[in-house]
Amino acid sequence: MTTSGNLSEQDLKHLELLQSVITRLSNNSFLVKGWCITLNSVLVAVASGSASRSAHWRSVLVAVTVAIGFWLLDGYYLRQERLFRALYEGIVTRRGDPPALLTMDTRRYDGDVSWLGVLLSRPMLFCYGVLATADSLLILFLR
Repeated sequence: MTTSGNLSEQDLKHLELLQSVITRLSNNSFLVKGWCITLNSVLVAVASGSASRSAHWRSVLVAVTVAIGFWLLDGYYLRQERLFRALYEGIVTRRGDPPALLTMDTRRYDGDVSWLGVLLSRPMLFCYGVLATADSLLILFLR
């Protein structure tokens, strides 16, 4: 993210604080994806190793539920990251009323970042949509 040359030292400190939050949220999102894929793989492996047919699809049903749960959790992190990015851009571009000094309050940007838009964004659909769809197809196959 670029900054303009007319930012004060306090603005730069504020931007550094925001960037650290954005980085932390992005890291959390990465970890959530890793855990989801790992747990999903384990559950599908358990399903394929189960002796009974009903245990197969039940394990895969749990995998779908896990994928959806992690999808929502990751959506929370991605939405928060986008809100903090909007706050960052608001400071850099000085659009609208300037935010309070060193504020971390992103409520002014709530209307700009929708939950549904985040959950249905390409990265989220590619990761969790593919997992949930593959698991759902596996349930139909195992029944």
